[in-house]
Amino acid sequence: MKETINVNIAQQAFTMDMDAYSALTSYLDDIGRRLPETDTETLADIEARIAEIFREKVPSPMMVITYGVVRNTMSQIGAPENFGTASRPLNIPLDKESQNRLYRSRSDRSIAGVCSGLAKYFGLDTTLVRIAAILCIFAAGATLWIYLILWLVLPYEPEA
Repeated sequence: MKETINVNIAQQAFTMDMDAYSALTSYLDDIGRRLPETDTETLADIEARIAEIFREKVPSPMMVITYGVVRNTMSQIGAPENFGTASRPLNIPLDKESQNRLYRSRSDRSIAGVCSGLAKYFGLDTTLVRIAAILCIFAAGATLWIYLILWLVLPYEPEA
């Protein structure tokens, strides 16, 4: 059993399975990146042609468009490379620095890696964060509990 989704392509409603939807959206995004930003008419024409092909292949609105139908349609329209070179970048971050998540540090840890993980996350010096944590533990008892909870909750950073 596959999950389906209802989509509108060129103001026509279609039911697609998730594999077909993923393939079609990545295909249209790739074509959209290759066209100039001001050229919305060409992308609308491509979507209209896709809707025509879908109506030919799947005449009943109750039928589901599968991945095979989408692959066949993409081969009829052509590869995204035929529409030019990519003028706009992908919206996916390419480096690990842009994916800033809070982890416990494996490499630079004294007790559990919580302070060094916090220092990496906020871009601070590890020593300063450790000193601040020690001062807060003596100033207010809740800091020790917060540290212990973070120790239990935070995952280790992924190994490179």
